[in-house]
Amino acid sequence: MWREATIRRATFVFVLLGLGALAVVARLFQLQVVEHGYWSELAKEIQEEVIELPARRGTIYDRNGLPLARDVPAYDIALDNYHMTKPEVLVMLLQRILGLPEKEAVKVVYREGYFTWVRRRVPREVAEELRRAADEAGVRGLMFFETWTRGYPQGICGLDILGVVGVDGVGLEGLEYRFDPLLRGKSPVRLRLVRGRDGTVLEYWEESPGEPGQDLRLTLDARIQAICAEKLDEGVKRFKARRGFAVVMDPWTGEILALAQSPRFDPEKPDPALLHPWAITDPFEPGSTFKALVGVAALDLGLVEPDEVFNGNSPIFVDGVPIRNAMNHQFGPSTFARGITQSINTVLVQVALRLGVERLWEYLRRFGIGEPTGVELPGESPGTLRPPEEWTRVDLATASFGQGVSVNGLQLARAFCAIAADGLLPRPHILKGGGEEKRRVASADACMTMREMLRQAVELPGATGRYANVPGFEVAGKSGTAQKALPEGGYSQTKVMGAMAAFFPWRHPEYVVLVVYDEPSVWPNWGGSTAGPTVRWIIEEMYHQGLISPSVPPTE
Repeated sequence: MWREATIRRATFVFVLLGLGALAVVARLFQLQVVEHGYWSELAKEIQEEVIELPARRGTIYDRNGLPLARDVPAYDIALDNYHMTKPEVLVMLLQRILGLPEKEAVKVVYREGYFTWVRRRVPREVAEELRRAADEAGVRGLMFFETWTRGYPQGICGLDILGVVGVDGVGLEGLEYRFDPLLRGKSPVRLRLVRGRDGTVLEYWEESPGEPGQDLRLTLDARIQAICAEKLDEGVKRFKARRGFAVVMDPWTGEILALAQSPRFDPEKPDPALLHPWAITDPFEPGSTFKALVGVAALDLGLVEPDEVFNGNSPIFVDGVPIRNAMNHQFGPSTFARGITQSINTVLVQVALRLGVERLWEYLRRFGIGEPTGVELPGESPGTLRPPEEWTRVDLATASFGQGVSVNGLQLARAFCAIAADGLLPRPHILKGGGEEKRRVASADACMTMREMLRQAVELPGATGRYANVPGFEVAGKSGTAQKALPEGGYSQTKVMGAMAAFFPWRHPEYVVLVVYDEPSVWPNWGGSTAGPTVRWIIEEMYHQGLISPSVPPTE
């Protein structure tokens, strides 16, 4: 009896042990075979980490293949705070080599964590200096990941157009922002980190190289861009202007060869406001440059002839409102041509009254006034051209010399492209191959007649654009000086916009050059006396650098 009981108990124990062993085997089978993938991935999440870094960004080239913005080798620097050594020394190194403020360096070094970004996109030579200094000082814990940073081989004079790239490789302004998906590429670089049980990074490797971005080719000429930037710097200083811009275009294709401004964005002293090309973002009243557009409209409709005589005295009354010439100058009987060359307000007022509101408005619209040009840059302002039903006869009169209407600089340059290109209005573009079919604004004859008068406005002694004249290049153009509108209404008596819109050679123009200064404060502050000389400086320097040749012998 006792023996049978013992056998039963032993059998029961063996069965229990067998079942337990079977359960263990089944569980091991479940973990190691059935659920192997799940637990493997979980282990990787605990022991491994993936870091994504931007792939190499596309290069932006000028029209001649010169790189304007391209990626150059750099490092992203991180810190393993739990396993670093000599934190006090590291704080000093970060201050001395990376230029971190003391508070920021202390915050980075003493942060709790296995992974802290110290600084992104550090130039290679700076990062290597930090690596050497840390090794020599016995500092451990820094990690260096190869990446890219943006470089500007031709200098920084075009950053307001190109824009900048953030530490995460995303375009923030300008073309870098507008074409970020194209430039950035489709996939980032993926790095995999392996950590030990204590969190220490044991190794890392590149899991995926990413897909580099595509390149952009621009219509800009880096040489002309640099010339404009240099001459604007001189002009802003000489004429004590708040700021200035210059646009150079091919009137037949609409290609933008230069779009420069002063002052400019400097990465060493960043001012976000300077990242916007105010030639397209900030509208202004165009002043007497508008007389050329009004004149083309009247010529195209056969309402005026160059030798027709008008009363050039001041003031002229329109619905009881006196409208005066600059400085209330009395010109006496004056031909229409003289009204253009000497910028006589009262002559152009009479021409505008002949045109009438509807017809003048229609021609201004044809010239692209009041609508965006469609240039491939963010933030373009359409300017202001109120509906014709809101105009009075006084509005019509003042619009003849560019008051009550606002434009951006590219719109104004584009309008002069149409005059230069026999009445065909191009679409301004900054990407190669971005032009579209041109539209007709006015007849070739009307534009040729206006070009001849605008040549006189630069060539003749006493003409308002005479300071833009460059012997041998047959420069034509129209100056303009506009009182700045006040926010509360009315116009400033001291602050003006000074402009000169020019092209050359006048018979078959190859270049349109527009220069505008905001608040030149020297006297005289006329557009012809400030922007006019700057146009000349730009053309002369283009010649000195071998970019253009005279159209006639310079003994003209």
